Amino acid sequence: MAGKNFSGETMEVGLYLAMARQAYREGYPEIGEVLVRIANEEAAHAAGYAELTGQISESTEENLKKMLAGEQMSNKAKKEAATKAKELGIDAAHDYFDETSRDEARHAQALAGLLKRYFPKKCCD
Repeated sequence: MAGKNFSGETMEVGLYLAMARQAYREGYPEIGEVLVRIANEEAAHAAGYAELTGQISESTEENLKKMLAGEQMSNKAKKEAATKAKELGIDAAHDYFDETSRDEARHAQALAGLLKRYFPKKCCD
């Protein structure tokens, strides 16, 4: 039950944020702000389900390591998708995956930096 709820909540976060972006593009900033606020509340719901279902550790260090590995894997997958989109001549997809792969790399750098700063003896050989 909680697993389905987690998936539903995370999907809603993405949908609400996408709808907010559309509202901003159409010139409805108030609608955009409300949709972003709802997305943040849905994200908090998802966080609660992640805690209930044991998807996070009681160790911040372990949580950082887990997410670092995920960000690195996501970065690689998105780089590959960007390359494939470029080969197929799908510019919009290439641009999207290229941009998001750079975001994932930045996320990985931030997580690695936190590990090095707070857990220097155990981190990042």
